[in-house]
Amino acid sequence: MANDINASDWEQKVMNSDKPVVVDFWHEQCVWCQRLNPVYEELSNEYDEASFLKLNGRAGPENMELSQKLGIMGTPTMKIFCQGREVGEIVGFRDKNNLKSEIDNLLGESEECLTQSSKV
Repeated sequence: MANDINASDWEQKVMNSDKPVVVDFWHEQCVWCQRLNPVYEELSNEYDEASFLKLNGRAGPENMELSQKLGIMGTPTMKIFCQGREVGEIVGFRDKNNLKSEIDNLLGESEECLTQSSKV
């Protein structure tokens, strides 16, 4: 299950995570975010090797500032982090099979990050 996070727990749940983290940046008025939500939730239950989190980019000034700092230009945008480093990004709605394939590719690429890198 994908858990909601805020800028206040970003450091703990994303930057200091011992496993890759997939973060869905979304907001309530985004129609494509609403369509993606059940797909993202379903996929979050299929991965033990990664955490799936959701950050509402319009829920307060801190979340808005973090989204801007990370270059979120539109929603939905998913970013994958490993050891506190961004290792990939998926912008826009995807059906389940396409999203799973892209996440698998990015998580595969992040394996080197997990085994050969120190935390940021």
